[in-house]
Amino acid sequence: MARLTVTLTTPKKTRRAPEMLRVRILAPAWNLTDQVLLGWLFASGAVILLRRAHVPHWDALFRIHAGLAVVILLLARPWRSRTLVAIHAWYPLAFFAFFFEEMQFLVHAFHQEWFDERLIAIDRALFGVDPTVWAEQFTTYWVTELLQLAYASYFLLPFIVGATLWVKQRRDEFDRFMLASAVAYVTCYIVFVAFPVEGPFHTLKHLQQVELSGGPVNAAVEWIERYGRVHGGAFPSAHMAGSVVALLAAWRVVPRLGLALLPVVVAIAAATIYGRYHYVVDVVAGVVVGTMGVIVAWRRRRPVP
Repeated sequence: MARLTVTLTTPKKTRRAPEMLRVRILAPAWNLTDQVLLGWLFASGAVILLRRAHVPHWDALFRIHAGLAVVILLLARPWRSRTLVAIHAWYPLAFFAFFFEEMQFLVHAFHQEWFDERLIAIDRALFGVDPTVWAEQFTTYWVTELLQLAYASYFLLPFIVGATLWVKQRRDEFDRFMLASAVAYVTCYIVFVAFPVEGPFHTLKHLQQVELSGGPVNAAVEWIERYGRVHGGAFPSAHMAGSVVALLAAWRVVPRLGLALLPVVVAIAAATIYGRYHYVVDVVAGVVVGTMGVIVAWRRRRPVP
């Protein structure tokens, strides 16, 4: 009888495994939102450096930009920690706020004058009046409270939409939402620097005959504006750009949420005029920029990496 012999062999160790692991650890995992924000950091950093004579605190801003770029590169690692993955997904919201606030230092990097007169002329040609001045005839306690509440709700919209997508584990749509926001806001930042506008709060203040009177909501918004208002950066309206991105992203993925947010976004648009924050043309431009951001993010055929 023939004897069947089975020979067991162990696989030879290879040096490729540690190398592959090392490559995987060092390989970047950045997504398109990271790339957009890095692009803005490098571009604005170049502006700060080259136009430093016209940029207050340029040295501190340049160092901050370099540090923020390093933060993005560190976050864009294939981390296994859920906490770091979540931070990587959500950090753009904090960066958007910082970039907007620093506009007060960058807005005159190229142009020392304001271009409000051109926008005022467009509003007057379209409506025959200054809309912010015309709207003061409707000023009452409750109108002010409700519209200022709507204006402040803008700050919650990205968290509401983002949290909804995150909880539903719609990560692809979440990434697209952040990408749309990044495209919209960076577009606003570019226009802020190229076409400085300070807004009707400054230019038409001498025409306003009625003070906005309200209660605690109005007081809270005025306090935020007193310490967070950016002199410049009115056109396009970043308020409207971000609100439209949130609205359209929600509408595409969670239609019921989009329907619920529609009156809120309409109220935000009205509040920007009533509160004397923007010209009508600012609002229209913000809608266009926000829509563009969503189109760019959702037209990608494959999922955002």
